[in-house]
Amino acid sequence: KLYFKGSLCTVLQHSTELVKITGQALNPLVIYPHEKEKVAFSAALGLPAGLRGPVGSETTIVYKNVLTNVGNAYNPATGIFTAPFKGVYYIRFTGSVYDNKSSNMGVNLYKNGHHLMHLGENGFDGVAKHASSGVTMELVRGDQVYTRLPANYVLWDDSYFRTSFSGFFLFPM
Repeated sequence: KLYFKGSLCTVLQHSTELVKITGQALNPLVIYPHEKEKVAFSAALGLPAGLRGPVGSETTIVYKNVLTNVGNAYNPATGIFTAPFKGVYYIRFTGSVYDNKSSNMGVNLYKNGHHLMHLGENGFDGVAKHASSGVTMELVRGDQVYTRLPANYVLWDDSYFRTSFSGFFLFPM
């Protein structure tokens, strides 16, 4: 399959050039609308440096330091990624802890209110730790994916963006 963007005239011009170069007929020719389906985001807790938590109940993590938000599907006011269309997405989340001797580091991943994954590390020794995980998931338009800080857990971040949440669109379904 070949993927082109642009007008049909441009596609026909490219296909004619490819036939001349390769000597092979193009069968089938697939035109794929890349432009409207670009989605990628990456955000971090960032500054001010220090621990977040512990808190008495699980809370949604809001990553206000947005590095990338192609398609504007990540909301930095709520910490929630909302799928703009049906397809397969890759979601990644990372947590870190530093200079802490009283609580564990942890992050939970949710989809539409359902707990999917837990990422955690023992934080009682005061040693810096980082943990990261990712998942490929099929989402439909309007599905919401977000992370939460578990009750009595902590996270650390600073200007190096050690605690982050990212994702991108892979292909439509």
